Amino acid sequence: MALYQYVILACALAGREEEFVTWYDKQHLADVQKVPGVVSARRFDVALQKVYDLDAPQYRSLAIYEVETDDPAGFLASISALSGTDAMPASDAVSRAGMIQVLALAPKP
Repeated sequence: MALYQYVILACALAGREEEFVTWYDKQHLADVQKVPGVVSARRFDVALQKVYDLDAPQYRSLAIYEVETDDPAGFLASISALSGTDAMPASDAVSRAGMIQVLALAPKP
């Protein structure tokens, strides 16, 4: 199976940063790790952001998931289908405006 890095850049709604961090660290990471193919999950606080020629939000959170799959589109579809269900409750403290999700594959040597 191919090994991907699934990277999320996200922000909390203004004034709800603590709620966002608590939900992400104590609930969401564990929920995503239950999805078949997810090997690891970790969230980071963004310390510095430099953007060129874009009107991007000031991201506060970067999550990196290591994923093994031969069906990247199917993996993303399964995450989407689970989001907001009992298996993966969503938080309304998350701002979807400007959220970035990337599934990346290391180039072959």
